[in-house]
Amino acid sequence: MSYRFVRVTNYYPQHIKNYYQCNPSIGEKSYSEQYEHLISDSVETVSSYSRSLNKQGVMAFDIISNADVLQNTWKKENNLPAETAGRDIVIEQLKYYRPDVAWIDDFSIVSKEWKEKLLKEVPTIKLIIGHICAPYNSILEEKFRLFDIMFTCIPCFEKELNALGIKTYLLYHGFDTTVLEKLKKDNHFNGSDFLFSGSLYTGSGFHKSRIECIEKILLAGIKMDLYCNLESRRKNTVKKMVFALIRFLRKFRLERTIEMIPLLKKYEGYGNVPVHYYSDKLISRIQPPVFGMEMFQLLSKAKICFNSHGEVATKCAGNIRLFEATGVGTCLVTDWKENLGDLFELEKEVVTYKTPDECIRKVQWLLNNPDERKKIAMAGQERTLAEHTIEKRAGRMNEIISNELNKFA
Repeated sequence: MSYRFVRVTNYYPQHIKNYYQCNPSIGEKSYSEQYEHLISDSVETVSSYSRSLNKQGVMAFDIISNADVLQNTWKKENNLPAETAGRDIVIEQLKYYRPDVAWIDDFSIVSKEWKEKLLKEVPTIKLIIGHICAPYNSILEEKFRLFDIMFTCIPCFEKELNALGIKTYLLYHGFDTTVLEKLKKDNHFNGSDFLFSGSLYTGSGFHKSRIECIEKILLAGIKMDLYCNLESRRKNTVKKMVFALIRFLRKFRLERTIEMIPLLKKYEGYGNVPVHYYSDKLISRIQPPVFGMEMFQLLSKAKICFNSHGEVATKCAGNIRLFEATGVGTCLVTDWKENLGDLFELEKEVVTYKTPDECIRKVQWLLNNPDERKKIAMAGQERTLAEHTIEKRAGRMNEIISNELNKFA
């Protein structure tokens, strides 16, 4: 089925910041030149989906809503008033593309009023889609109800949101095989024995178990290269204060106070899990986060990649690292989840652990048995390239969207 599709997305903020620091003069180029350079540099899966959809006969476009330099260039080239705000620029772009389907990743621009304005000014839109794979609160939950359908990468979310009456489909992350072609062109990175690249955020729904596991691995004397986003001590302190305040209000049955104060309501989840500061040992191992091809180069050269889902995933596996690490041929050690066997053959294509001690034992064994480690890495890569590519996921996405659009025929 042929249709016009636009995805409004926001790239990882630190990635955007790093990109513009490394390319300070990029804003002098045209919108199309900036856009092509940004998506080529980033290897973001968002643009990979659009490329795959285009191959399947869909006219697909992307809008990167938090790339301010890029968006301001579009505003200037299209002679929009200087005071036009970010979310209004997006509406103007959607008017230009005239999509049948609008996929919105950037919830910050979404409101009931914005949706009403969007549908009034872009009457071609038949389907508005949302996507969630991260912790959410009651405020976001209400925003989800503004969408016709939602997609999620976490099976537990699919069940949870459908139970709330929010129509949700499971769409796992996937691996962009064009990464392998680019890796061949750049082979100068030294490899790590044991690597983790990602975020270490404190608070409910985030990375408590991940942080604790990494802390124990470091205490065990295993050398682990960490390329991570950490929160500032100031932010940790604020989270600890919010945790203490919400716990106090709950203890004395003053939950209504939480509901009445927007900031407390927004961060109510921080009252569920104690917040701790990072250890000095962990901080001493941290290197700046990496993105795009630099991240994939590091992954591909590592002997072992560590993975641990955020608490938000509960009993389900589905984060993107599963497919990034296996896709480039690295041996993945990941936390055991109920559905992981649906994605990989456990202990043959990926290695699993249920406790930090088990993780430590298995990592040590893998480092001491390189032939077995390489065999697992190769099997994991074969599985990902066969079943977990962006092309496969885009095919499933296209099928779901086409079925939804057929209801309007």
